[in-house]
Amino acid sequence: MSPRGANDNLTSRQEEVLDYLRQALEKGGAPPSYRELGERFGIKSTNGVKVLLDALERKGYLQRVAGRARALELTTSALTDRRDLELSVRSVPLLGRVAAGEPILAVEHVEDMLQVDAQLLRGEENFALEVRGDSMVEAGILDGDLVFAQVQDSARAGDMVVALIGEEATVKFYFPEQERVRLQPANPRYEPIFVEPASPEFRIAGKVVGLMRRYR
Repeated sequence: MSPRGANDNLTSRQEEVLDYLRQALEKGGAPPSYRELGERFGIKSTNGVKVLLDALERKGYLQRVAGRARALELTTSALTDRRDLELSVRSVPLLGRVAAGEPILAVEHVEDMLQVDAQLLRGEENFALEVRGDSMVEAGILDGDLVFAQVQDSARAGDMVVALIGEEATVKFYFPEQERVRLQPANPRYEPIFVEPASPEFRIAGKVVGLMRRYR
């Protein structure tokens, strides 16, 4: 099923039926019959199926071809919405523990792949990390939140970054000072972390560009 927001004027059931029809029609096959659609979606009456198809036609996603049985076609709107949806969703690796000195996006670091709205991301390479603790709470980041970061090894003063210290990843504000780097939390209960910029134990993994919260 398409994520909500792909076709805001459709109900979730209409989206499900439209996606099913897309799959059937884009493969070059015949459109499913009313009976097949009813069986697929648990609709007992052919009239119920007709109501759904009429709604999709009325909203501009389907059209019937006169003089042909079972002649359903996708409209330009339906095809465009599908392409827009594919472009708006990207796969982002959710990272677990990261070993020092290894590439941030090494396969062995990836715990899962997330399907993410592209508007939460920046650049070509991004990753996600689950936040542990409340050291960034005053920046609106809570324990268990997912932050999205653009892969980069440098940052400007004041940027929120994912920094690697040894094998630990931490989300902090980045402030370069004369001979050290200050990684500043956003919670007065926590002290800043100071590191030497040339230390082999320290590096910037990425700049934080987005946030997603999963309600439990």
